[in-house]
Amino acid sequence: MKISNIILLLLLSTFFACNNVAEKKNDVQELVLQESKDILPISSFVSKVDYLELKVADAGVEMGEIEDVKLIGDHLLVKHRMSGRHGFLRFTKNGDFVIEIAGAKTPRIKNPKDVIAYKDGFAVLADNGIHTVSADGKYLQQLVRGPMPGARFFYADNAFQVLNEQGLGAIRIEFPAPPKDRQMPGHLPKLLQRNTYAGLEDFGKDGIHYFSVLSDTVFAYSNGVDRPLYVLTGDEMPTFAQVCAQLPDGNEKKLLKYLRETEHVVVRKYFENKNYLYLKYWVGSDPTTVLVDKKNGKKRYFGFGVNDVDGGIWDEAFLLSERNELYIPITAYKISGHKISNTKVKGFDRLQARIAASGNPVIMRCKLR
Repeated sequence: MKISNIILLLLLSTFFACNNVAEKKNDVQELVLQESKDILPISSFVSKVDYLELKVADAGVEMGEIEDVKLIGDHLLVKHRMSGRHGFLRFTKNGDFVIEIAGAKTPRIKNPKDVIAYKDGFAVLADNGIHTVSADGKYLQQLVRGPMPGARFFYADNAFQVLNEQGLGAIRIEFPAPPKDRQMPGHLPKLLQRNTYAGLEDFGKDGIHYFSVLSDTVFAYSNGVDRPLYVLTGDEMPTFAQVCAQLPDGNEKKLLKYLRETEHVVVRKYFENKNYLYLKYWVGSDPTTVLVDKKNGKKRYFGFGVNDVDGGIWDEAFLLSERNELYIPITAYKISGHKISNTKVKGFDRLQARIAASGNPVIMRCKLR
């Protein structure tokens, strides 16, 4: 057996020991993260493209760089960063601005990271704990105090479940919990923590699916049980988790140098719904995307996409909706600066004219086939 496979099995064994979960190996599917430099026309997997304009100009709202997009019921929540500070803005499904959920107007929430539905409003994960905010943006209270180990969380079994991005060991940490019962991770050096990533998807009655690069695994959480679904492996390259398991002793700069000099595979985006699995990852210094059709198991690997549907932009996806739509934020600057190379394809030119007048960012929605 290869050394990389042995290390991966040890990591999984550590997780199961920490969470008292026993699973059969043949229940877990393997997904190989292959490198691809193919340039793929998006019409091969996208049937339709439309645009949702975020109307911030008319509302007099300043929006910085968009870092995340979430759909919670009829709410569209957009995480943005401006002047080094993060915030969440709430929009209607038509793109009309409603209220700021967390940001400059909620100073007690230090650096908001994630937002979920909670009771009649929202819960916000931040650097200094977990807070609650009403649906109309009124700050309510702080439910959990202290630093948080990650940037993603969900609420289940009467507790907040925070995904660990700070060290190997427990991947999911429950709050609140008595300190003696809480499984706190062994901390990775802070310079390495910047390379970690965790993502989750809410499947409603079917539970939560979540992923962490510290385990190379997508888990399903339901009724207090974590069940591994997919194990991600590199194609002739170790994964980020496997490299971390072999880090030599030394100071943070030496460890970061070792990580940079050891070519590996690391996932940067994980999206999933009932029909598709979408992963953006790096193989060494090359980006690759894989789209998996869960109905038939078909996989599409590509390095870059070309928008041949309407002649517009193909950019970074931030959400895969239940309606099989990829949400891709695009700034007004990118829209105005895009040169339509295929003049036979129509549609994007009309968007350019509209955004030139408003200056608003948009969210491109790509309907998957």
